[in-house]
Amino acid sequence: MGASIFFSKDESIEKPENRFTSTFIHSSYWDAFGDLLDAVFLPNYPKLHEIIKSEEGEYLKFYSFIELNKEEFNQSVKLIRDYIAKQNNPTEWQKMAQLVWNEIAEPYIIQDERYQPN
Repeated sequence: MGASIFFSKDESIEKPENRFTSTFIHSSYWDAFGDLLDAVFLPNYPKLHEIIKSEEGEYLKFYSFIELNKEEFNQSVKLIRDYIAKQNNPTEWQKMAQLVWNEIAEPYIIQDERYQPN
């Protein structure tokens, strides 16, 4: 079992089911990435956490960057990157979360029209 991360939505595409840019990840990696999001956002950025990691349903599990405005989107990217950069000796669990970010999320993030390289 796994779940999806939604990155962006393109309203110009006719078919609603094709409007979303998303990816599917395995449940262990999903859980590790969820823990990373908790660690990054819960202490000081609960609003961003609530937007990205909203309440999950029993069968539909997702994290979403869609509802973030440009400023929130770029702030979130920076916070995640900074948090990962500070992990000097990451656990296996943290390495799984980093893999999701670096190999799965990051390629979609940098293609998003809201993205601004620092």
